[in-house]
Amino acid sequence: MEALSNVNISANLEENDAFLKELLGIGVSWDLIAKPFVFADIKMTAYTANGYFLTMNMVLIVENLEMTIKEFVDRHPNRSFTLDELVNYLNVTIGFVQVQIVTKMSDAVRFILSGPLVIFIEGYEEVLMIDTRIYPMRSIDEPAVERIVRGPRDGFVETMLMNVALIRRRLRDPRLRVELLQIGARSQTDVSLMYLQDVTNDQLVDRFRQALKSIPTDIVAMGEQAVTEWLGKVGWNPYPIVRYTERPDVAATGLLEGQVVVVVDTTPEVIVGPTTVFHHLHHPEDYHSYPIVGLYLRIGIILASFISVLAPGFFIVLAAEHDHLPKAIAFLGTPKPLPLPLGLQFLMAQLGVDLFERAVINTPSTLASAIGIVSGLVFGQFATMMNLVSPEVLVFMGGAAIAQFATSSRELSSANRLMRLLMIVLSWIFGGIGFTVGIVFILVLLLRTRALGVPYLWPLFPFDWQGAKALFVRPPLYKVGKKSSIFKTKD
Repeated sequence: MEALSNVNISANLEENDAFLKELLGIGVSWDLIAKPFVFADIKMTAYTANGYFLTMNMVLIVENLEMTIKEFVDRHPNRSFTLDELVNYLNVTIGFVQVQIVTKMSDAVRFILSGPLVIFIEGYEEVLMIDTRIYPMRSIDEPAVERIVRGPRDGFVETMLMNVALIRRRLRDPRLRVELLQIGARSQTDVSLMYLQDVTNDQLVDRFRQALKSIPTDIVAMGEQAVTEWLGKVGWNPYPIVRYTERPDVAATGLLEGQVVVVVDTTPEVIVGPTTVFHHLHHPEDYHSYPIVGLYLRIGIILASFISVLAPGFFIVLAAEHDHLPKAIAFLGTPKPLPLPLGLQFLMAQLGVDLFERAVINTPSTLASAIGIVSGLVFGQFATMMNLVSPEVLVFMGGAAIAQFATSSRELSSANRLMRLLMIVLSWIFGGIGFTVGIVFILVLLLRTRALGVPYLWPLFPFDWQGAKALFVRPPLYKVGKKSSIFKTKD
């Protein structure tokens, strides 16, 4: 695309056709179509990509275009008209949504490859673009991750236009802004930057906009993760600085709170950012239950996050100090003696859980149940019978795994898994001192983390009473007033 920036559209149609044939591989790439037309003695060539239109719709559009151009030419003998006049006439007469002029060859090529009908006309250094796109799209299904018992079942799909519409359906606010950007030198991926003009901080929007515009890489075709890593300059810190969601209601809620939403074409997840760690602990189910039930669920998820990180390491410390434990809890720290060290048993159990997770993901759904049965026997009954791991190890590791999957944010649960491995190793090697050092390390890491400039442990550090109260308590919705925000919202 950089080389195209210096190429101008020629008034000679044959020159344009020869250039595009070489550039796009017309005749080699079967999915790109170049169709010459002659309407009212005006020569033109139409370019488009197969698969982005319905054949009957395209036939009707071309017939309408021919009739409209003939009518226009009849009103202007000797072709005494400009392309602007033709476009203005087509806009009010042609039976389709959008007709516009394209003045740059780079833009014309980008439109050809993204689906619209692009028409080069003999004698003009500009081209017509008619947006005839109908993107291939699967049906709207329930989100795969953030599932709820009650509430809406619609989830995002791989088509950006539909994802934006799902959010717009929930926020019919005239101040909702949706900016279209193209990122990636080769992929030219469409990205929508969404924010509420009277709520979201302007500096935050500018930061997102400039970061998106500066993305030079071509790995954007892989989806939203590449955009996130470039936005936040993500290094080796595993904790997520943005939230991925497949739910339009979660994205709309983020916009109302002053966050920015980035919708990347070809991916069914949108980016909501910036976030604190506590945004990843909230679940949509909280707001589809009565307040006291939502309070219980919210506290349960926060506790589950602690359990998923600390439970195995805590058991290793208890086992090492079992002679000094009170009788009331002594049974927790007395595992059956086995040849393998307790820390190694936990590492083997963690590896088994991770392999089981990958196997379920990669196994066809018809075989998933069989894989679950086999894995349960291999990693459960047979492992204990062969004295590879003790039953206590399986109980604590199973509890940690359940607590990990109880978190709605897969990104946070993945980070917690790495921290759990760290706690296991430190507790195994250094005992209680290692366990304490691990907790301090995690706390310092969280304190030093900034999510696009936002303190990651807000509202606890720095402390904000209103924010902390909203963190732990799901109040009745009719009592919700102005909320404290770290995003420096206008409203």
